[in-house]
Amino acid sequence: MHLAKPSWLGHFDDKNQRTAIFSVHVHPDGSRLATGGLDNKIKLWSTASLIDVDKANDSSVPRLLCTLGLHNGSVLCVRWSNKDGRYLASGSDDQLVLIWEWDKSTEGWGGSVFGSGEHNIENWKPIRRLSGHQSDVADLAWSRTNTYLASCGLDSLIFIWDGKTFEKLHKLDQHLGFVKGVTWDPVGEYLATESDDKTVKIWRTTDWSVQAEISEPYTSSPTTTFYRRLSWSPDGSHVATANGAQGAVAIAAIFNRGEWRTDISLVGHDSAIEVVAFNPVLFMIPDSDDADPNSETMGSVCAVGSQDHSISVWVTRNARPLFVCQKPFDQSVLDLAWSPDGTQLYACSYDGTVVVLQFLNKEFGTRVSEEEHEKLLTKYGFTVKEPIILESTTQLNLESEYAITKHKEKSDRMANMMAPMDSTTVDMDIGTPEPNNNLIIGSKTTDFGPSNIQSQPLPSVETPINNELSTNTNGVSTSTSNTMTNTAIHQQTVTMTKDGKRRIQPQFLRSLTSSTPQLQPNISLTSEQIVVDSSTSNNGLTSTPIPLNNNNQKLTTEDILGNEMDAPSRVLPPGGIPTLVIGNKRSAPSDTTTQSSKRQNVSGKMQSEVDQQPSILRSSLVSPSVAMSQVRLATHKVLSYLAKDRLDGASLKLECYNFNENTPSQIMCTRGKTTVWFDYVPSGVILITGHSQYSAVACEDGSIYIYSAAGRRLLPVIMLESSASFLEICKDYLLVLTQVGLLSIWDLRNLKAIVHSVSIAPILSSASLNSDDFSSSASIISAHVRSNGIPLLITSTNDAWCYHFDMHVWTRVYDPRYTSKDSTGSEVGEVDGGGILASLENYARQGGVKNLGSLSHLRRFSGNDTPGQPNHLIGYLENQLVSAELVNSPAEYKKLLFQYAQKIADEEAEYRLHELCIHLLGPTNKQKILEGMSKRQLLEEVLTILSSNRSLQRHVTEYKNALNK
Repeated sequence: MHLAKPSWLGHFDDKNQRTAIFSVHVHPDGSRLATGGLDNKIKLWSTASLIDVDKANDSSVPRLLCTLGLHNGSVLCVRWSNKDGRYLASGSDDQLVLIWEWDKSTEGWGGSVFGSGEHNIENWKPIRRLSGHQSDVADLAWSRTNTYLASCGLDSLIFIWDGKTFEKLHKLDQHLGFVKGVTWDPVGEYLATESDDKTVKIWRTTDWSVQAEISEPYTSSPTTTFYRRLSWSPDGSHVATANGAQGAVAIAAIFNRGEWRTDISLVGHDSAIEVVAFNPVLFMIPDSDDADPNSETMGSVCAVGSQDHSISVWVTRNARPLFVCQKPFDQSVLDLAWSPDGTQLYACSYDGTVVVLQFLNKEFGTRVSEEEHEKLLTKYGFTVKEPIILESTTQLNLESEYAITKHKEKSDRMANMMAPMDSTTVDMDIGTPEPNNNLIIGSKTTDFGPSNIQSQPLPSVETPINNELSTNTNGVSTSTSNTMTNTAIHQQTVTMTKDGKRRIQPQFLRSLTSSTPQLQPNISLTSEQIVVDSSTSNNGLTSTPIPLNNNNQKLTTEDILGNEMDAPSRVLPPGGIPTLVIGNKRSAPSDTTTQSSKRQNVSGKMQSEVDQQPSILRSSLVSPSVAMSQVRLATHKVLSYLAKDRLDGASLKLECYNFNENTPSQIMCTRGKTTVWFDYVPSGVILITGHSQYSAVACEDGSIYIYSAAGRRLLPVIMLESSASFLEICKDYLLVLTQVGLLSIWDLRNLKAIVHSVSIAPILSSASLNSDDFSSSASIISAHVRSNGIPLLITSTNDAWCYHFDMHVWTRVYDPRYTSKDSTGSEVGEVDGGGILASLENYARQGGVKNLGSLSHLRRFSGNDTPGQPNHLIGYLENQLVSAELVNSPAEYKKLLFQYAQKIADEEAEYRLHELCIHLLGPTNKQKILEGMSKRQLLEEVLTILSSNRSLQRHVTEYKNALNK
């Protein structure tokens, strides 16, 4: 055995003083050594200069290969991925895990390290930033096949990350103290962790529950160690742990697999043990130096590092250490790492130095071959994956295209991370308005309902809006300010409680009749000093907190509901159009309850300044059909003035003036100060909408008037069974949702009904009610019509529903129960950008829905990695995929399709592969999925993704050849 302690290897501060080195690890090819230190940096060293004296003195042989410095805290752990060492994972006390990859495209560039004279030979770049820990990340471990990456920290948590996509899969939180060590079973069946709660836990990877908990050797162990780094033996039969104790004697306890009992204790160190590390190679070890070679038995080698500054090396079947290196350091040993061939042991210390112990050939015995090693693991259920031979040039070409595509995605992602953020929101302060009897609700058109669903920033207040965008349906003034300074500025209301504490009044957000994503109007309630202002985020969607009064008590309908609408029930759901549903119980109750609603004065200011200040004239008429309906939506009141600006994206404006009941209402379309057209209607107008081609108004008596761009009536008056609660127009389609819950959509160009009087009762869960009494149900937050005529309804529970024309049924295209509660990282199945599904996802995450994320674990990997057995995530992606097609969102459909194809490749789901490829190959006369998307073009890209798994190459080649015919 030889010992080397290079003086030039270290981490140095600004004064060129050594700083602590917390972690060390060797690349799987043995050519690089990674170290992480107190200086917040990771350094990659050439091992040739460490183990070869001649190369160490050769100036042409580089010593330092690269310095990585993106962490904002001390780097506490570095770990290479197994097999090819493609990734380097680093954990720091900045609470982050960074994933690094060698960017060989810039290998010749090198580059200098900022603020130092160091020069990078290799260029390693961060490709993923994994957040989730709330304190220092103490240890990391890759599973044998790189399926998982485990991280643990001083927040007492263990996170399991996907080894390919690096999405967060699971959070293990049963430890009660700092978790300072983690290691994987080489078979992949278990994960072991050690904590300052003086326990070692064994976790099953099938369901991530605790298989066993060992505490006996650690009850008297000190809590002064920096780490508790444990290690699993390469044959999978034992786990060696750090910081054990037998009374006052420090030990490294080793327990066996299955029974999880302590069989062996490595005794001899004077102070607590920080780290243990098994040699990755198994050896045939003779019983003694002069023993018969045929009497050799298989054994493993384990190294131990302690706070007594010493290192010991043990053969597990011997009672005494094979070798002890006394005090090579001046401080505690913090980490140990073996070379892949098992002949070098690297150790680092808090004193900032690294020691290399190089063992001679056969010093431990005869090495066991890799084939015999894997065969030994099969008794615990390990399956050896045979290498897949390339069978055709088609597969080779597709693999090349896939590599180029993935590299481009990484480059684009880095460019997006470095690009400046576009300002897409308007800042508005919220405060208490002056009480008055007027109500104007401001609304802004966004890209929630148009045909152009590409990810684009929202238009600013000065930017004209496309005339094909879906428009407002609430029929009230939506004059948008031309500058941010025109926005109504308020101050938050601050009150003092009896104990002298300050309280800021809560903000209650709810919508009335907007068909745009700006779901919550500007409402103020003088009775409880509740002020609401609608601030737009992703596609205008906003959060919806529960309203409270000064005593933090939940407000009732009487406290909330104002003069702008008449309520159908005593309880107002948290947002949207209040609805009332009558249940289906067959026998009538003995008595009935008379509903009453109490009215209160309401004052409000619109979001932007307008020319007219409307007042509430009266409650609108109630149709007799409402009394017979099982579904009843709230009724709009008649306002003196309604307006809709920027119908053409510029200066075209639609206005309405209501008067007393005996005077006709006036409708006027103007451009600037010029009147384009005007008309009179005999009944009070409650809703207006329109764009550059069509306009429509809804009256209190249930009548609908539709106009062309020139003001020509396209049809005689349309009379509905009750007045409208929602009115929206998009392109050629007009949507009306009536007070009795019947939905109709008309094609204005061809003058025909697309949807005729379809009840929304199924999406309000009326079948679940078991009483004839009036009951509150889910509210309708908004009703949209997409550019393809598909209706989209969003409820107060954040469910989104579309009506399937061919099936004549309501389908749920978005379920908040599958929404991740946080947006950290990038999860498979999430969509981003400006699409409709992304807007719903973000809105649900911000809205505080009660059942949010209750099924989100089904989006993640279930632990069953058997090829050909798809997990829950595939089913979730399939649902997302058909939803994106139904709501006519091509960009989201394409992204989800590629995620789905990648998951099929990862899981080797052959049956789903055939279904997908046959669907995309399809007949030549049906080659369009969505507008501008060809099935065969999508299949080209899907086959490139499927080629990432060479096990599927025969199927990929088959469909590639069929595509080329």
